[in-house]
Amino acid sequence: MAERKKIALCLEYPLALRGGVSVLVESLIEGLAPDFDPVVVSPDSPEELAASPVAPLIRQHVPWGPAQPSPARARLLADKLQAVGVDLAHFHLGGNFGWGNRFPNQSPLTHVACRGIPVVSSVHLVVHALDGFCGPQKPLWFKLAMLPLAWTGKMQTLAHVRREIAVSHHDLHKLRRWYWPLRGRFGQIYHSRLRQAAQPAPGGPREKAILNVGHIAARKGQQILAAAFARIAPRYPDWQLWLVGHVAEEACAAEVRQIAAAHGLEKRILFTGARQDAYDWMSRAGLYVQPSLAEALGLALQEAMFRGCPAIGSRVGGIPELIDHEKTGLLVTPGHTDELASALEKCLANPDLRAQYGRAGATSMVTKGMTFEQMVLRHVRLYRAILGAEKK
Repeated sequence: MAERKKIALCLEYPLALRGGVSVLVESLIEGLAPDFDPVVVSPDSPEELAASPVAPLIRQHVPWGPAQPSPARARLLADKLQAVGVDLAHFHLGGNFGWGNRFPNQSPLTHVACRGIPVVSSVHLVVHALDGFCGPQKPLWFKLAMLPLAWTGKMQTLAHVRREIAVSHHDLHKLRRWYWPLRGRFGQIYHSRLRQAAQPAPGGPREKAILNVGHIAARKGQQILAAAFARIAPRYPDWQLWLVGHVAEEACAAEVRQIAAAHGLEKRILFTGARQDAYDWMSRAGLYVQPSLAEALGLALQEAMFRGCPAIGSRVGGIPELIDHEKTGLLVTPGHTDELASALEKCLANPDLRAQYGRAGATSMVTKGMTFEQMVLRHVRLYRAILGAEKK
């Protein structure tokens, strides 16, 4: 029997955070456990890790907290992974510049690879070339001055990884364009928690509610959705707007509340807070809207469509890869309140169109390969190809 290989899944955020990266890594752990021994690198405490639903599948945990990147810290993590006997390390980056790769010699990916451990990375969000290597409040001249250094650091890291995975074709094209000398290092795998074998059967009548699931923040666009809803709400008095998710930016939540108060919609625009039953809300809602200003793929949108919820999304990131305009839903210009209001009215006024989009959208998630099974299969094939090449 072949020896099981140790795959290290490395996060800068704890699994306990329950954010998009965390839940996807948990899904990967579950999918990889039959073939590999998962090792987790994360800032989780022992108590937090024990509470994870995949805790029994984790063979080892390497605690690693966020701190100022440095060559010494990068070497220390490389030493730890080598001591554990990791066969391949997969680093997950919340953005294009993560794990210290914005400065040369400070990313552990480079030092791990230099220990002879093959490295794979995933970028979970790509916005623009000036995003992520310094504070967003910095002036443009400062960002431009820092860009050559950040580009060099990123290129050094890419030179040491076997593959960097983008979560959408949109992000893949951006990365290949920005880092064209090493464009062959990039690949694309759709991330998903959707179980093809467990796709829900078409449900009965849906409630007159517009749903958005995700943390409340300006980038997610809930303030734009609230403004668009306020424009059509008087003509559809039976409809509500449900915002499911924790408040990440109080300023965004305050803007939504101000819109609700100004239009007398305090009882129709509802904040539910973070919930564990978001799937149930997706199965009940009459319409799902993803009004994001920036998005890698849009996992909540993907999950809502899988459950037959008709959908509207903005033309950013991978959302147009989820929604085929006027076939499986509607696409609108990001940040354009009037256009979103028109799309809302088109759907609210036409229940047959909503039903058509719901059915077509659910089927498309499977045909496009946006499932847990396909995600795991493609990762397993990638790991085995790399590990097989190591033997030669």
